[in-house]
Amino acid sequence: MAPKKWLIAFCCTGILLLGAMVAFNVLIDPFGIFGDRILGWHSYNATQNPRTAKIAFINRYHESFDSFIVGPSGASAFPVAMLDAHFDAHFFNMFAFGGDMRDIDLTAQYLMENFEVQNLVLSIYIDSVRFYSMDMDPLSMGMHADITGDSRAAFLGRYLFLNPRHAMEKLQRHRQRGYLPGAFDWFDMSTGAYDKRTRAAEPIGCLDAYLQLYPQFLTHHSTTPIWMSYTQELVSRVQSIYDTATAQGVNLIVVFNPIFSDHFMRFNPYEVAALFSGIAEVTPFWNFSMSSISFDPRFFYDPTHFREAVGTMALGRIFGYGHMYIPPDFGTWVTTQNADAHARSLFYAQPQPRGTNVPILMYHHLAEVATNPWTVTPEAFAAQMRALRDNGFTAITLRQLVDYVDYGMPLPERPVLITFDDGYLSVYQYAFPILQYYGHVAVSFVMGFAVGTDTYKDTGNPTTPKFCFDQARNMAGIMCIQSHSYDMHQWAPFETGRARENIMRWEDECEFEYAARLRADHARISQLIYDNLGEAVFAIAYPHGVYDTLAQAILVTEGVRVTLTTRTGTNVIVPGLPQSLLSLNRFNITDDVCEDELMWILHTE
Repeated sequence: MAPKKWLIAFCCTGILLLGAMVAFNVLIDPFGIFGDRILGWHSYNATQNPRTAKIAFINRYHESFDSFIVGPSGASAFPVAMLDAHFDAHFFNMFAFGGDMRDIDLTAQYLMENFEVQNLVLSIYIDSVRFYSMDMDPLSMGMHADITGDSRAAFLGRYLFLNPRHAMEKLQRHRQRGYLPGAFDWFDMSTGAYDKRTRAAEPIGCLDAYLQLYPQFLTHHSTTPIWMSYTQELVSRVQSIYDTATAQGVNLIVVFNPIFSDHFMRFNPYEVAALFSGIAEVTPFWNFSMSSISFDPRFFYDPTHFREAVGTMALGRIFGYGHMYIPPDFGTWVTTQNADAHARSLFYAQPQPRGTNVPILMYHHLAEVATNPWTVTPEAFAAQMRALRDNGFTAITLRQLVDYVDYGMPLPERPVLITFDDGYLSVYQYAFPILQYYGHVAVSFVMGFAVGTDTYKDTGNPTTPKFCFDQARNMAGIMCIQSHSYDMHQWAPFETGRARENIMRWEDECEFEYAARLRADHARISQLIYDNLGEAVFAIAYPHGVYDTLAQAILVTEGVRVTLTTRTGTNVIVPGLPQSLLSLNRFNITDDVCEDELMWILHTE
């Protein structure tokens, strides 16, 4: 081939390859710049760089939203649904990694100047004074050109001629994605917040166990002072946002986020007072930086990121909700009159004891002869119930447990929860009158398919009889009825096909199909119990006590508040922390447990 023709062929090939690369980047769109019209995986895009992906997303879907949250990643913990309900609005959380107030200001200005914004929540945390206008990686942390005013051609070119490995990785991750968020798709793009389904399902209660799960709190004891280098810059950016919000008629709410106490105490009280006074000169604001909550790591993921339960309490304080648990010292409305004194007072905050030990007793069947560890004679059960009464223990309901967490409603001095699994007829015949006599209440977890039966489904195989709904109604006020699943506690010898003996996913079962089956099972037993007893199902005792994160996250998303295992141990229930109601331990009480042994069990911590 002649050199000239070879050169032409080489150039044409290069142009074709370059065009293919550009087309590939546009179609797969690993950073969401071009609308991601093929995969529509906006959560992945935002995980790569929320600063660019969220602006591109809002540019396309802005008509769905009329209010926004702007701030660092801690702002994700303010629940959008709560804001929507209070303001009758449609919020989107525009938070991005890091706390650079320049970026936050530019984002807020862009939203207010280009869209019809009704409400704007400006979330700040004190660390925002440590960094300003940081030089960051343009791909993972850079700003969108629509915000910065930089050359749009140069900005788009960066993503048009992106290394194809980014698009290839997105395709690979798309094949790997599961029902729950992974390391590559952290966001719920219906709200803009982090997808917290996994963390919302974490069992939390015992502080020692929590510190094993989050060991950073054991090592975060630095006393090195943190200097507030950019106070004036932060104040000026708040002033900029305030001025635009006022001019545009936007309702602006300014909030300082909660942080962990060890971290807060590294700041200088005089500098914090100067910061608060400077912000208060611009606008009054809500401060949650430091309170008794800040001393308890269970309310945080790390020193500057707090749980959604804390965000819920903060909004409850802002909105003046009196029907939920909020610590008295949590949240202060800061003005020019109290800014200085309030800032200084924060360094004298004190921890408060949080949580109540609640032992849970687990029973199954009562019979005249106890032939296994799951059966107790009526005589032994009566003696155990009498021992509870005589030693000052008060049986509580599941609703009392939830009310303690949600509203801070006090529990009795020695609470105990009495539970029965499987819904045996013997609970009605023996346990119910004994409970009634000694003034105790309990909860029975029933299998939906088995209620009122003495045979296994339609097989005719005899089983231990179960109480019916008429009998359950007779126990009202003494025995609450909750879920043991509808049909996920199967007995393999009586099943003609593959048996599902517990709620766990089979190894060869698609996560999405499994999630649909578990949701359907929960909906079925919930409807069954509600139709027959008028009771809402908000608790499940896991069949065989077995569960995993996926199962628990699905059920929590479906509205389950309390989950119980068969693991031995007591529980620490924490007001304001819904996760402390999950994966509760229970003591299996056998026929030979005498009064002294029962008291030893109940006092075990």
